[in-house]
Amino acid sequence: MKKIKKYMPVLYLGMKDNIIFRSNIILTIILQIANLAVSLWVWNLLLPHSDFINMARYLILTNTTALIFTTTPLYYLAGLISSGRLSMYITKPISLFWYIFLYSFGKQVYILILYLGLLVILSNNFLIVIFLLFYFIVANFMFFNLMLLLGELSFWIINMWPLRNGINAIYLLLGGLYFPLNMLDKRIYSWLQYNPFSLVTDVPARLMINGVDTNAVKYFLAIILWLVSFNFLRKYIFKIGIKKYEGIGA
Repeated sequence: MKKIKKYMPVLYLGMKDNIIFRSNIILTIILQIANLAVSLWVWNLLLPHSDFINMARYLILTNTTALIFTTTPLYYLAGLISSGRLSMYITKPISLFWYIFLYSFGKQVYILILYLGLLVILSNNFLIVIFLLFYFIVANFMFFNLMLLLGELSFWIINMWPLRNGINAIYLLLGGLYFPLNMLDKRIYSWLQYNPFSLVTDVPARLMINGVDTNAVKYFLAIILWLVSFNFLRKYIFKIGIKKYEGIGA
């Protein structure tokens, strides 16, 4: 109980930062809406009306989910390492993992409430809603471990920001934010559907639209495997990186 109380201010700090720097949140949402609007306009020209409705539902869901599963933790950790401020956290009696996780989660709370409302509106099946909520909890830890793993590259790369466009491009393509991944060749899709970006955007969108099927268990197992792998690699890379970390800052 004491440990929980210790980290509650961190969660509150993340929520408070969203209010203080609300212009950043508004700008992020506007850019996401603009990106979504362009995609919808293109697909409206290419597809008949009935198919476009399903495509619109899919793109709305994936782009909204992308606001929850953000790359913010990656650049937050990278900033701590490159600036030398990481020393402030590793010398204190707190967990760096839980500090960044709860801070990031606090920044996601408002978008998460919006998404839950959208989830209830678009899904009439209560069991699907419960399954997706549990799915999102595990997926959130998996994706967070991936972001920290990428952020730890800052131990060797002085500035991670030039990689931002490349990482975002991979997210957009592999996450299905431009088009459903099942439109690809079946042989490619059979493997690509289990990539970590697809599991947090493409898969939840399809489960909401089509309902929970037998593949849902496979997706859940894939998330657990990725979670275990990323967690192990994150800890291993951190041990190697911290040995060369000087804490001087860029």
